[in-house]
Amino acid sequence: MTRRDRVFAGLSFAFLLDEMANGVGGLDPLDALLTLAINQANIAPLTRDPEARARYGGLHAPAPDDERRPVSINAIAASLGLPFETARRRIRRLGAERVCVLSTDGVVVPSAFLASPSYLQSVMLGHERLRGFYVELRAAGLIEGMPSPTFDTDSVPVRAAARLLADYVLRASEGLMREAGNVISTLTLVALLAAALADEGRAGAAPRTLSVRSVAQKLRLSPETVRRHVSELMEDGLCARVSTGLMVTEDALARPGMRLLLAENAAAVQRLLSGLAERGVIRAWEAQES
Repeated sequence: MTRRDRVFAGLSFAFLLDEMANGVGGLDPLDALLTLAINQANIAPLTRDPEARARYGGLHAPAPDDERRPVSINAIAASLGLPFETARRRIRRLGAERVCVLSTDGVVVPSAFLASPSYLQSVMLGHERLRGFYVELRAAGLIEGMPSPTFDTDSVPVRAAARLLADYVLRASEGLMREAGNVISTLTLVALLAAALADEGRAGAAPRTLSVRSVAQKLRLSPETVRRHVSELMEDGLCARVSTGLMVTEDALARPGMRLLLAENAAAVQRLLSGLAERGVIRAWEAQES
């Protein structure tokens, strides 16, 4: 793995950790991931329609409920590697909180939630994190050739950017879950990877370590839950306990599965950036800078 690959991974995992930890609409990280997966499945047909993408790209223009395709709880559980009962229990609770609507056809995240103040605030905060991530990559010389915009817009298509970001989070989660085995272990591994690679490119930098408590606070999980999943990651050789805390070792980073994970993440980030460029988001950002 080249130094460029490591710097890229350090920036992207730090961004991914912030995105996962801050959730959606005030939801905890796991509920937020479920909501993202349901919503992305609901709008999958629309994302393949250029006219629909333009029509529902603005912050205050969620796709109406009658254009959303319901998805089964089983499909969502399978896509996230969750036990069916865990997904069912959490989705039913999300239904009671009006984050989603359950019917005999499946589950839908309704436009009412997607237009709620809490959701819109989380979208705007996520958008600023996304823009900051782009600026960091650009400053590090890690932005490659981007496609030309195919949409003409006078403003930043914030909701379109949010959909692209959600797609990235879910794609990145797939590879992470392949290595870590489940969602909570995945969240923990992202925190450890972000710390291990945080100072790549800085002279004399040493890998950072984390405590169980700091990971739990970042992810809004109980220390007991994090400790249990850290033990699983240690048994699988994905992290180790040293005198200063927990860390992802060089041996772990050199594993074939981990190298594949980093390569897949880099490809997913490139896909995200290309989508942002094609949708006109990057052009709008840079126009605001000039």
